[in-house]
Amino acid sequence: MKIAIIDDETNNRLVLKKIIDRHCSFAAIVVEDGYIETSITKINEQKPDVVLLDVEMKNGTGFDIIKGLNYLPLFIFTTAYEKYALQAIKNQASDYILKPIQEDELLLALESCRKKLAENADSEKPAAQSFFTYSTNEEKKTISADEILYFEGSGAYVFCVTAGEKILISKNIGEIEKKLNEKAFVRCHQSFIVNLKHIVSFNQKRNGNLVLSNGGEIPVSQRKMKLIASHL
Repeated sequence: MKIAIIDDETNNRLVLKKIIDRHCSFAAIVVEDGYIETSITKINEQKPDVVLLDVEMKNGTGFDIIKGLNYLPLFIFTTAYEKYALQAIKNQASDYILKPIQEDELLLALESCRKKLAENADSEKPAAQSFFTYSTNEEKKTISADEILYFEGSGAYVFCVTAGEKILISKNIGEIEKKLNEKAFVRCHQSFIVNLKHIVSFNQKRNGNLVLSNGGEIPVSQRKMKLIASHL
């Protein structure tokens, strides 16, 4: 779950960040900001699932940010004022938390968002992407996406690895990534794309790795650590 923290007070952002870092291993903070214009730009670029949104800010309000977004994330309003509650509800607020922030309230609100996102993901999974099609020299073949453990790139070629075989495909890993359902497969390394269903455990040491359902291990690059954690 990707999160944005928008508040013009640095200390308030720090409080929220500490709670999330301490208790929410499923979450990755992808945006931290305190200005209207830059917040809008960053949120539209990073597309967080949940936005923790202050109301009264130095150069406007959180509602100005909502108007500038090109998509609709879930909003948890974090404010010192009760008077904006009705306006927040009209803007489809998932929750409304008064400052000073209570840890248990924030965690309950985030868990509620997590459940909503999971329900939405289940309802939006495209049936057409439940299989993967590739070409050999002779013909096109189809394999169930659930059978694929991971893809491993090797220059202009990719190996599609299942529990029983290793299929050579004449495409680079970037081309393969574009064909996959991003809710099922994630690029965890420059050379690897993993099927989320087959991850058994995630070792988050500096040289991170994933243990898969067949007992094998694949690497996770340092810059992909938070992304992987947000999907588990």
